[in-house]
Amino acid sequence: MGRKFMGHCNNQLLSLLASAALLPGAALAQTSADIPLAGDRPELSELETNPDATDTARFETVIVTAQKRSESLQDTPLAITAVSGDALRNAGIANIDALATLVPGLQIGQSYGSANISLRGISLNAVNFGAENPIAFHIDGVFVARPAAVLSGFYDMQRVEVLRGAQGTLYGRNTTGGSINMITADPTSEFSGYGQFTYGDYDHVAFEGAISGPIIEDKLLFRLSFRTDERDGWGKNEFTGQEIDDNQERAVRAKLLWNATDALSVMFEADYAKADDHQTPHYGGTPLGTPPWGVLMPSGFAPFDPVDVGGILPSDVRNISSDLEPYRDNEFWGTSITIDWALGPIDLKSISAYRGSNTLAVGDLDQTSAVFAPVVLADRSRQLSQEFQISHQGDNSNWIAGLYYFHERDRGHNSAGLNTLILDPLGFAPIAPPGTLVQGYYAGTIVETDAYAVFGQYTQDLTDRLSLTLGARYSIEDKSAINQGAFDLANPFSETAFLNMPDPSTFNLQCAEGLPTIGFGTTPCVPEKSFYSFTPKIGLDYQVTPSILVYASASKGFKSGVYNLGTAQPPVNPEKIWDYEAGMKSTLFNDHLRFNLSGFFYDYEDLQVNKVKDQSVILENAATAEIYGLEVETAFRPTDAIQIDFSGSYLNTEFSEYVSADNARPLGDGVTFDEFGAPAFNLEGNRLPQSPELSGLLGANYTFFTPKGDLTLRGEVAYTSEVYWTPYNLDSTATQPRTRFNASAVFESADKRWTAALNIKNIEDEVEITNGFVSATIVGNVVNAYTEMPRTIDFTLSYNF
Repeated sequence: MGRKFMGHCNNQLLSLLASAALLPGAALAQTSADIPLAGDRPELSELETNPDATDTARFETVIVTAQKRSESLQDTPLAITAVSGDALRNAGIANIDALATLVPGLQIGQSYGSANISLRGISLNAVNFGAENPIAFHIDGVFVARPAAVLSGFYDMQRVEVLRGAQGTLYGRNTTGGSINMITADPTSEFSGYGQFTYGDYDHVAFEGAISGPIIEDKLLFRLSFRTDERDGWGKNEFTGQEIDDNQERAVRAKLLWNATDALSVMFEADYAKADDHQTPHYGGTPLGTPPWGVLMPSGFAPFDPVDVGGILPSDVRNISSDLEPYRDNEFWGTSITIDWALGPIDLKSISAYRGSNTLAVGDLDQTSAVFAPVVLADRSRQLSQEFQISHQGDNSNWIAGLYYFHERDRGHNSAGLNTLILDPLGFAPIAPPGTLVQGYYAGTIVETDAYAVFGQYTQDLTDRLSLTLGARYSIEDKSAINQGAFDLANPFSETAFLNMPDPSTFNLQCAEGLPTIGFGTTPCVPEKSFYSFTPKIGLDYQVTPSILVYASASKGFKSGVYNLGTAQPPVNPEKIWDYEAGMKSTLFNDHLRFNLSGFFYDYEDLQVNKVKDQSVILENAATAEIYGLEVETAFRPTDAIQIDFSGSYLNTEFSEYVSADNARPLGDGVTFDEFGAPAFNLEGNRLPQSPELSGLLGANYTFFTPKGDLTLRGEVAYTSEVYWTPYNLDSTATQPRTRFNASAVFESADKRWTAALNIKNIEDEVEITNGFVSATIVGNVVNAYTEMPRTIDFTLSYNF
């Protein structure tokens, strides 16, 4: 019904909003409050002659905490984008995916229920157990180890800050690419809150709200917020008739602020989120046809095509035709206690946190009705962290120092069923009858991480315009793992078989390298590993005029080494980067124009790269890589009714030294061999995965002011050039250049209580491939792709009190 109702309105809505498609409602990536207030609005000519006149077209000051202290966005000598909570709600942004168009150099996709994020070409497109992401996530100052845990977290936000570039000094582990900081709304001293309802295409129904206020006046304050988000699927399983790619998410958060004294405050926070639906990769490649985004892998399906064992292909790229119903079942929770204590000129802070996550994803590698290659991925993570900070902010200097500890225990299970029709020609004993789906490959792993760090950063004003920043961090990481894996060719496949498998930590076996070919008896643990890193920073910033800041810096980043769990492959070395940056931040023409520019050069050593080897997904080290680029963020408001904004990125990425074998092309290039003597490819000069050369967003707003309130129309166009999914740079595993149009209309009442928003995304309704992978040779080198959402129209009504 919802799809039919919204479809009936499509033509009129598109006609109305297409005229605004180059107009965009709150300059999302620029400020936290971009729509000017109603009231008397003087012209620019009056402002030039009367400095006391109120200029509502000026951009407001945005406060960020990227350097772990409060300061203006325009005074922060970093490449950072801040998006306010109000802007997120008005634009209908409820998850991390939509941030990609708002932040220069940011690309976001999903893979089996987890976020695949690339920032300035640095990414981790992998589902490896215990893998470390190069872009860190922080929720209210707490590091979140598993990226899937933030997919349901975008509600009741104060703001989101995206820090681009290595953040090795203040943020430490796994920030070679940057950090995404989610700052949730705090309790208020007065009773307040909001309620929000959304209805849209595909019977999309979402409720969000928050209530906040005092329990004991000025002493004990609370805030309780929630979100539910449900919609029907964007596609269907043609074999079973079941909808796929639907969404079912629920989340709740509670915060309690105790102001013990004027100098001492304690924040208690707890959150919980649940997602269970049928999200899936959409398209399995086939030698009988050509995927709509490119051509097939050169080897086709080797040794088998799913069609050979009865597979029927789907008729549409958003559909599957699978014998297995895909689904995900994710659960996340966390608690934290943050203590702030002001001791005269010194501030002390303690952040104590515990977080957990359980994720389960079931999919079909061949995406056909063949009883061929189902896969199950399950992960259970528990993490504990503690950070102590001591800081001082004076007239001419400021500094911060701290200690950090992090512990995680991550238990993973991976099972891939196999049809015995595939196994017999490969020389496996016919244990099960022909055509039987057996449990196949199984891996059970545990990895434990203990990380310790000491850090500090000092900024000194050398003159009234020039400042020097020095910082450093020393990190130690200890890792241990249990690595169990095998082929189980005797037992039937089960989606929940992993639940009956023993915890690998209970096995009483001696440590041994390698995996057995059958059974579960000889692979207990792998050697402990320790990694050490010193990550310094030096920076200069110069206030050219009160409205123009220029800066330059050199900093080092570090990402921990990783076990290749579930395989016999050796661990990979830590990833290290030197990041050289220079930039400018300016607010010109009496605060009517903001123009920020940043340039950077990355020198990478031992870059960790994801690939498929044999029957497993592994990580390996590329020797070196270089990245350089240029980013721009600008917004112009000539009057209080008009705003034009643009953000864009130019990115050049290449491997300087990298030799790698490709499962799908086992003969290599004929002249290159990897370190194990296998035929390989020389990838020197290839682009890094998930790194488009060009990307950008152009938008504009126009606001109509009335006594009842303000109506703002916005239109925007986003462009992304070609993106490769793998380091081999093949057309068959690439997303072609794409352009996307969005539009919105937002009405805000004069008293600021009521807001109504209409959002149309992907107006042209084109199928956009965001990410993909190639499966193992034993299941046919199947090319699987993830698609972005189709055109959606959502109406949102909210009330603030």
